[in-house]
Amino acid sequence: MNFGQTLLTIFEVALAAGVIWAVFHEDVFVDFEDRIIARFRRRRFKVIDGGSNVAKSYYPSQKNA
Repeated sequence: MNFGQTLLTIFEVALAAGVIWAVFHEDVFVDFEDRIIARFRRRRFKVIDGGSNVAKSYYPSQKNA
């Protein structure tokens, strides 16, 4: 068995274990999915800063108001 096949087998076992865990802990898994989706939506719509000066680009300066 070469390295690629070994890595694929490990990934398949981890994926199967994750699916089995998700079946028994569906409520926890759904909450996790909701948090991930909310994070992507916040970043897409620039609700969170993410290290840049997003707020400055959305609000006019006091000079122009």
